[in-house]
Amino acid sequence: MFFTEIPRDLKIYGKTSSLSYSLRKHPGFYCVNTFISTYFSRNEPTPYMKTLFSLLFLIAGLASSAQKHVYDIVLFGNKIGQTVVERIDKGNGVMEYKLNSESKVNALFVKKTSVMNYDILYRNGQLFSAYVKNVKDGVTEISDILWQGTQYLITKGAEMLHLTQPIDFSAIHLYWTEPKGKSDIFSERLGQYCHFTKTGEGEYVCKLADGVSNIYRYKNGVLYEMEMSKGASVFLRLVP
Repeated sequence: MFFTEIPRDLKIYGKTSSLSYSLRKHPGFYCVNTFISTYFSRNEPTPYMKTLFSLLFLIAGLASSAQKHVYDIVLFGNKIGQTVVERIDKGNGVMEYKLNSESKVNALFVKKTSVMNYDILYRNGQLFSAYVKNVKDGVTEISDILWQGTQYLITKGAEMLHLTQPIDFSAIHLYWTEPKGKSDIFSERLGQYCHFTKTGEGEYVCKLADGVSNIYRYKNGVLYEMEMSKGASVFLRLVP
């Protein structure tokens, strides 16, 4: 659907109203907004020009291309939630990754809930920033990672760590790429490297310090199933 009026965030005659943050992040937004602001500061808008500039905003928004994978979260054969991961090519060497996951289950008359959100940015093939929020049974954990030119600043609660080695492959890539030949992969959630072992054709295992084993299974290079095992197993299964 096309806009039929000027988008609300245009700076016309020195006034600015609100446009969604997501549109601001598109690479073409700044150039389009600057051009339109200059034009309307000198000319009275006409219906034709309103439509034309609205189309320019739409084109700027479409400058980003996105891919999406959806996984059902399954426990004992029952779907208990869903995980959605997105890879957004924003142009100019910038790639954004998003993950949103939510699940809930009643176990032994106790309600268990999990909500997880990732927002990760790569620039020219290198991890630039990562924000991970994990809320499990009402308890919130946040991991914040930022490249500062010579090192990463990793913040987890009150803990602050530094890492000097640039990262070109991290856990979010596992949803898109089989980790062939990789034995240590950086986890944005944990803020540290995790060891991976290949256990079969297209299958890799990562054992975490808390006793959970994450098993990744690939077919034709695509992650079709992930198993999180500690006693009982929870599965992420790719929705066709």
